[in-house]
Amino acid sequence: MAYFKYFNQIGYDIHGDRNRLQYEDITNILQRVRLRLDNVKYHALFAEHTIIDGQTPEYLAHEFYGDTELHWIILYAHQATNPYYDWPLTYHDLKKFVAKKYGVGNEYEPNHYEDSDGYWVDPIGDDFSTVSHFAHEEAVNDTKRQLMVVRPEHVQDIVAELKNLLEYSRASLVVRK
Repeated sequence: MAYFKYFNQIGYDIHGDRNRLQYEDITNILQRVRLRLDNVKYHALFAEHTIIDGQTPEYLAHEFYGDTELHWIILYAHQATNPYYDWPLTYHDLKKFVAKKYGVGNEYEPNHYEDSDGYWVDPIGDDFSTVSHFAHEEAVNDTKRQLMVVRPEHVQDIVAELKNLLEYSRASLVVRK
């Protein structure tokens, strides 16, 4: 993931043996920084996009920025911490997910009942409709399709801010023996 190429390197003992110390530089993926999201309220920095089935963060990064390695900006703007579950699943993956979660053959069993306004209700009377497990999970999945994409003219500012924060983070490290 290109996101981590900006992170600092640390020496790591690859053997774990005090008698045979050997350090190799590795990427410090545990380093924590937080880009300022207060810009989210400034819609001029973002463009709205609806994710179409099968579009990946890499695809969108290529479409918007011309560089698939900037997919981390797409995920960060989407506030996705788990790319598999915070990003909309493809129809095929959604079918597999629902079958695994509810059991094969139970995908179209009732999940809950709704009234005409979409509120969950008890199945009493005749003014309700049944929502299957698949329909419920599909609705949840569809809520993840709305995306605010950072406009291309602001991408280099975000990359520069990440580099700045990582540099500041490295300078604030205290090494003790």
